[in-house]
Amino acid sequence: MRYLLFFIPFLVATLAYTGEKGCQHDGKNFRCVKYVRNYDADTVTFNIPGTHPLFGKKINIRVKGVDTPELRTKNKCEKEKARSAKKLVKSLFRKARRIDLTDVSRGKYFRIVADIIIDGKSLKNYLLKNGLAYPYDGGTKRKMDWCKPSREIASENQ
Repeated sequence: MRYLLFFIPFLVATLAYTGEKGCQHDGKNFRCVKYVRNYDADTVTFNIPGTHPLFGKKINIRVKGVDTPELRTKNKCEKEKARSAKKLVKSLFRKARRIDLTDVSRGKYFRIVADIIIDGKSLKNYLLKNGLAYPYDGGTKRKMDWCKPSREIASENQ
């Protein structure tokens, strides 16, 4: 009986976390993660509730399947587009009610990559549709023309 009384607070805390509808993690999916910051439009830092801090606190995740403009470049068009893409992505995350990481894996250079879902919508698809990213399969990067208007890039992505 004493053991049961000892474990009740832990059980209640666990139920409080898993009681959030649909927030249980599984092998390749982490649900209800918490946004910390984004370095640019395709690299985002999260805290993953319910995991050990070594694996779930301030973890950088790259958006799977896209390449976005770089902040550290001499190309003025690319740098400008990178800043606006970063700002837009930050705004999406700040307004988000729920963020999930799906199909989590290791990518090129052993980085963690995932499909990032914001309120049920894919960040990858959002970036592609708005001309803020090009498709990228993890292989050799092609030369991107970030000076093109976003609508032109978006039409190329379709």
